Amino acid sequence: MRMSNESNPTSFVSGNTIPGGQSATVLATLLLAAVAVCSAQTERPALVPSQQGGSSAGAAALQSSQLGSIGGLTDEPISPGETVHIIVFDAPDFSLVTRVSESGDVAYPLVGAVHIAGLNSAAAEALIAGQLKERDLMPNPQVLVTVDSASTGITVLGEVRSPGIYPPPGKHLLSDLLAAAGGLNASAGRVIEITSDHAPDKTIDIPWDPTMHNTSNYDRVVFPGDRVLVRGCGIAYVGGKVLKPGAYSLCGSPQLTLSEMIAIAGGIAPMASQSKTFLVRAQPDGTKVVQQIDVHKVLSSKSADPVVREDDIIYVSPSPLKVAASQAMLFAFGITNALIYAYHP
Repeated sequence: MRMSNESNPTSFVSGNTIPGGQSATVLATLLLAAVAVCSAQTERPALVPSQQGGSSAGAAALQSSQLGSIGGLTDEPISPGETVHIIVFDAPDFSLVTRVSESGDVAYPLVGAVHIAGLNSAAAEALIAGQLKERDLMPNPQVLVTVDSASTGITVLGEVRSPGIYPPPGKHLLSDLLAAAGGLNASAGRVIEITSDHAPDKTIDIPWDPTMHNTSNYDRVVFPGDRVLVRGCGIAYVGGKVLKPGAYSLCGSPQLTLSEMIAIAGGIAPMASQSKTFLVRAQPDGTKVVQQIDVHKVLSSKSADPVVREDDIIYVSPSPLKVAASQAMLFAFGITNALIYAYHP
């Protein structure tokens, strides 16, 4: 006997006949499975290119895009506080971005603390690769270690328009860094001091002249972690038998000589002893060196004109003979006036 679909409804799914009562359940199950598959495809991390038939260069590009900026290789020792990128090719679980601790260590997965402070990129790569191979975590690990230079800026202080911490420019040139800081102030001196986190006890003093664009000083390379201090103008002191004794700035010229400083102080007074002018200069150990100079020979080009440095003292001594002669003349004038006043013919 023939039965209609109304009395015995059936559904056809994938070529199989399923009773109508179970049709809704099967359809709901299939829909849930489809949603789960789509969700898994969306959330599943992309495979590294080697698993998809790609090259190692593609793997590095993919991993770098996942980690963001990968910094740059460095030949300088890695310092505590710097951000390092450790990339293990074809092993994203061992790739990470971390900051070096104050003790110089980084926490590495399945290895523990690895001390990389004081190492450059190549040495840190060899150390981490050795740790992975020694623990049988990878047979032949390919490791790349870079330093994020943007996280370790260069500090610019002193006589600049905008002091602060700056990310190193592309070429790491001193001139570019000073330009980024707005340039030098009018009160800037002629010496720039550079110190580094890698050698905090070492100070480099650079004589600076921005008009000499092709000098090695102008294009000197600076590194992340360096501190650049632009010193202010120095002061030299001129005293003794000059017309205008006082403290004078050294900003007016790249270098000022003793004769120029005496001229700025108004010149030598009449009672001065030109052969007994003294230049007093402080030494780094706190002692002072006194040099006697004959200004007359300097002015007549018979003797070298010394360059005046910051905190130098120039003292022009009075001439005992000239002072005695002057006092004698004053005494004589006084006696003469007294005699003229007392004499009445």
